[in-house]
Amino acid sequence: MSTSAASLARLIASELSVLTDDSVKLAVLNGLVDPRPITLDWEYGTPGQQFEGWVVFDHEAQSDTLIVYCEHGFGPLSPWGLVFATRRQGSRSMGMDSGWFRSFMEAFWDSHAATLLAESGQAESR
Repeated sequence: MSTSAASLARLIASELSVLTDDSVKLAVLNGLVDPRPITLDWEYGTPGQQFEGWVVFDHEAQSDTLIVYCEHGFGPLSPWGLVFATRRQGSRSMGMDSGWFRSFMEAFWDSHAATLLAESGQAESR
């Protein structure tokens, strides 16, 4: 992986620096984890093809989802993905392109964590 954990932390910090709503910042910070490696199955290429990425946000206990960063697959244009945390049939899929985004915050806003924030009435509109 050419992207380092430190560079991912800087990318996320840059996106968080423009947030003005403290409840949104808190919701993001509650799920952020130190970037850790993850292997994702790519169903659109050679059978068994996998790509390495990073888990950056863990919402497994609440919604069985993670936000990951991967430069491959959908990654060149949309490197931030929402994936299931639980392995399905022994593997973890990258899923479909609709679960991949150009920025971390786009992935967050499409996640269950943001849905819970909106349902609680804590977040200002984006």
